[in-house]
Amino acid sequence: MTPTPQEPPEEGPETEDSGSSTYGSDPSLRGWIDPDDRLWRHPSEVAMGADRAAETRLGGIRHPRTMILIGAAATLAAIAWAMVLISPASDQPTATTASDNAPEIPLTTLAVRGEQVPSSAEAAGRSVVQLEADTTHGVIALAGVAVAEGGLVATTANGLTGLQSLWMIGTDGRRSRASVLYTDDSSDLALISVPDDLSVAPFSDDATLTAGSADMTLSLTALTDGTMALHAEAGSVTAIGAMIGSGPAKGMPGITSTAASAVSQEAGDPLLDKQGAVIGILYAAGTSSTFLPTQLVLGVADDLRSAGRVSHGWLGVRGSTAPGSGGAEVEQLMAGSPATGMLAPGDVVVALGSVPIRSMADLRGRLYVTAPHTKIQLSVLEGATTHSVDVTLGASP
Repeated sequence: MTPTPQEPPEEGPETEDSGSSTYGSDPSLRGWIDPDDRLWRHPSEVAMGADRAAETRLGGIRHPRTMILIGAAATLAAIAWAMVLISPASDQPTATTASDNAPEIPLTTLAVRGEQVPSSAEAAGRSVVQLEADTTHGVIALAGVAVAEGGLVATTANGLTGLQSLWMIGTDGRRSRASVLYTDDSSDLALISVPDDLSVAPFSDDATLTAGSADMTLSLTALTDGTMALHAEAGSVTAIGAMIGSGPAKGMPGITSTAASAVSQEAGDPLLDKQGAVIGILYAAGTSSTFLPTQLVLGVADDLRSAGRVSHGWLGVRGSTAPGSGGAEVEQLMAGSPATGMLAPGDVVVALGSVPIRSMADLRGRLYVTAPHTKIQLSVLEGATTHSVDVTLGASP
């Protein structure tokens, strides 16, 4: 395997300014955002423990209309609960759970549009939106996933080149204007503003995934009456941290799955774990089975939202994926890099904090969303022994 850079080339400005391009300048999207108002936190803001790699949480102040809807929903729920309490036991709904076996994930039909998705995927389904881009090279269909309140969704950026206009297609078939706020070239991710304040999707890191884990993709498909319906495709994870070999996100980590089929797959379609949490979005439509992992999607989206670009830490090593059990094998230290004196050629990085590192691409992706000057702890395999190394990341040249 040809050695792969652990991070974007250091010689030019690509890792800084050319890594993202600005489509908008809404002042409310720029500047520092309180961690409690964000979906994503940089490792510098949280402990490097196992809990950090589990699930992101939703924070922030709700919109007034959202609070009214929540109050109304609570009243209706109380009435419904009272009715359940006085109804015979045989009339009460039975709980269903998703199976560990991907092909056996039960499908339930949702009301109104005849959607077929597992009950565990309903929350994520409410966060998926259909996008249509009119470009100089044709009309491109994309999916977007809500990553923050206020109608902020993430999707892939490559299909937006030559953009002339962008539309959100509602579940009722209506077309509304959407806009690209920012894009990041190195990760091929875009932050989009849509007119609907979608509920934010549940997210989970891929740190706990293993090959063979049950998963599913969600896709929106057009019905004959012009409305949109949600479709779920069950499958299983085939690889985690695999290097993306081509396209704008070349060198970044990906998750591959059997769930990416030819059934109406579009770039941006979410990949869910068996609990219904989003673990990635589809990198490219067609026969691709590669998904950009959640930790990359959310980290980039949060940087774009707060600063309009990605500013990432610099470790300063080059290498490749270690054979056998994996990990990131160091082959070269860059001059003046933070890793100088801490790592040596032949060392294999097997964990970042408590998060396992499966490949050099995996290490690159996690450092890409880690802020400069963050102190990180690496677990390093040197020969037959493993030891910890503390390194403070530099700013990417």
